[in-house]
Amino acid sequence: MEYAALCITGILAGLLGGLLGIGGSSIMLPAMVLILGSRDTAGKEQIHQYMAAAMIVNFLLIIPAVTAHIKNKAVWPKVWGFLSVAALVGVIIGVQVSFLFTGKAAMYLRWSVGLFFIYVVFHNIWRIFNGRELEGLPKQNVEASSVWPKFIVGLPMGIVAGLLGIGGGSLAVPAQQIILKMPLRNAIATSAATIASISWLGAILKNGQLGENGTITRSLILAGCLAPTAMIGSYVGGHLTHKLPIKIVRAAFIILMLFSAWKMFSG
Repeated sequence: MEYAALCITGILAGLLGGLLGIGGSSIMLPAMVLILGSRDTAGKEQIHQYMAAAMIVNFLLIIPAVTAHIKNKAVWPKVWGFLSVAALVGVIIGVQVSFLFTGKAAMYLRWSVGLFFIYVVFHNIWRIFNGRELEGLPKQNVEASSVWPKFIVGLPMGIVAGLLGIGGGSLAVPAQQIILKMPLRNAIATSAATIASISWLGAILKNGQLGENGTITRSLILAGCLAPTAMIGSYVGGHLTHKLPIKIVRAAFIILMLFSAWKMFSG
C-alpha cells in the first residue's frame, strides 16, 4: 500500500510541479511524512532522507515539463542561463547548511519547510485577489537588462532549494515577475528550466552526505517509486500551463499547500 500511495503521490507532484514550474517537493515531502511517518522506529527524524529522494525526483520530473515549455517557446534562454549559474552556487550553500540540522534539530528543518509552504499559500492568495496577473515586459527588454537582478533571483532560489530539498520555483516564479518583470507563463517555464539545470547537483550533494543521517539506499528506493509517475504527470502539467486558467490552478494549489504545511508541523 505504501508503494502504491507513493506512485499516486508522484503523479500529483509531477502534475503540479510541471504546471507551476516549482518542482514536486511541495507534494512529495508532506506525502512521505503522511505515508511513512516523520520518524523511523527508533524515533529518528527522516526528513533528510525524504529531501534526498525528492531532489532526485525533482530533476527527473521537471525534464518532461521543460520539453513542453520549450515546445511552446516559453523559456527565455538568456534569463535561464544567468539564473542557473547563480542558483548552482546557491544549491551548494543550501545543502551544506541543511546538514547543520541533524539529530533532534532535524525537526526544525521540517518546520522550516512548513513555514515555506505557508509563504507559498499567502503569495498565491495575494495573486488571486490582486486582480489581473502582471503582464510583464517583452522578452528582448528582460534579456537585455542588467545581469545582477537575474543573480538576485537565482541565488536565493538555489539556497532555498538546497536547504529545504525543494525545486525552488515557489520562490523563483514570483521573483521573476516582480524583479525581472516577466510574464507569468514565461516565469513558470524559465523556472522549470532552471530547476532542471540545478536539481541534479542538489541531489548528488544531498545523497552523498546521507551517510551520517540515513541510508542512501532508502532514498533511492523512494525516488524509484515516485519518479516514473511524476515524469508522466510533469509532461501533462507542462502542457496544461499554457491552457488552464491560472486562478483555478492557484486555488487548488492553496488548498494543497495548507494541508502540506499542517503535515510538516504535525509530523
